[in-house]
Amino acid sequence: MHYAILGPLHLVVNGEPRSIRSRNLSVILATLLVKAGSIVTVDDLIGEVWAQPPQRARDAIYVHISKLRQQLGDESQGDVIWSQFPGYLMRLQGEQLDLQLFHRHRIDGHRNMVNGDYKSAARDWKSGLSLCRGALLGGAYAGPILGSFDSWLQQSRADCVELTAWSQLSAGLCHEVIDFLSLHLTQYPLNEILYQQLMLAFFLSRHRAQSLGVFHRACQVLAEEVGINPGGDLRTIQDIILADDTGRAKRVIAAAVASRVSSLRPSGQLQLHPHSVA
Repeated sequence: MHYAILGPLHLVVNGEPRSIRSRNLSVILATLLVKAGSIVTVDDLIGEVWAQPPQRARDAIYVHISKLRQQLGDESQGDVIWSQFPGYLMRLQGEQLDLQLFHRHRIDGHRNMVNGDYKSAARDWKSGLSLCRGALLGGAYAGPILGSFDSWLQQSRADCVELTAWSQLSAGLCHEVIDFLSLHLTQYPLNEILYQQLMLAFFLSRHRAQSLGVFHRACQVLAEEVGINPGGDLRTIQDIILADDTGRAKRVIAAAVASRVSSLRPSGQLQLHPHSVA
């Protein structure tokens, strides 16, 4: 059994793909997966499924859990979804969930970055990003658990994009950075760090005009979308380009990577989302 929640809900049962068409069942299963290994109370599930719970909502949850077990197959009856007061607990065996793989790629990326293996770190971040397939449940949720998880996931995706680019820049893969960020800036048009990275990539590839063009594009987007001017870091990169100072550009990259490395916890592990599986 394999589950994918980093986008529309997908699952594979006995090697066969299986869909859950019910919005309520999808929300319940996603909540149990996000909290796998922890008890999710019936009240929590009610809060995820309904903004305004109907009468006999608790009975409806019991019925939904029964239907969900039937759809997942007989193996889930005792091994995956457990009835445990005051609610339910979902247990996973190994890396059955794409979120677990996402965590592993992030941890591997940080470890390789710490060790100075920037090419491997970039591959790790990109592998994590490849698991993200779109909006959580297609936006079909309203509760605090999945809402909090979705906010964390969106920020984690943005972090992976930034870290991929910093790793590629550190490895001297400037052309790869240009291709990578040209794609992802359409998803994060207000992220000034991505503009900085793209400017550095063009500059270190000896395309100063294109680099300055990115700066002017950032100014235009920020002004039109949120009515602000670019921050000091973007202007610092502009000054570096105008001065044609490649040494300073490389020091900016090194400082950014050092800052990310220092954000690791002492154990060397990432701080995971508090409602997610370990």
